[in-house]
Amino acid sequence: MATLSVVYPRQAGANFDYDYYQNKHLPLATQRWANAGLTGGEALLGQASLEGSDAPFFAIGIIHFESADALHAALNGEHAAEVIGDIRNFTDVQPIIQVNERFVP
Repeated sequence: MATLSVVYPRQAGANFDYDYYQNKHLPLATQRWANAGLTGGEALLGQASLEGSDAPFFAIGIIHFESADALHAALNGEHAAEVIGDIRNFTDVQPIIQVNERFVP
């Protein structure tokens, strides 16, 4: 199984629309990549650091695919530009996108 993580670092003066992210962007990604090997995912919405200050990240998206080939096909497929391009509709932060191999002990 392969996992894509999308991390949105909190930056001074940056905007992040949680409502749009949860109610439009995540369903869009799920719908567009449903037939591309997407097996599930989750969104972690930053609440606070351990010290109680603002969380270092607005959100962390974790998207699971059945294989690395399926993940790469989705990222290079017909809906990739739409899904990735939609990020600008909810944040002005440059996300950190990473391809991961999932390990579950």
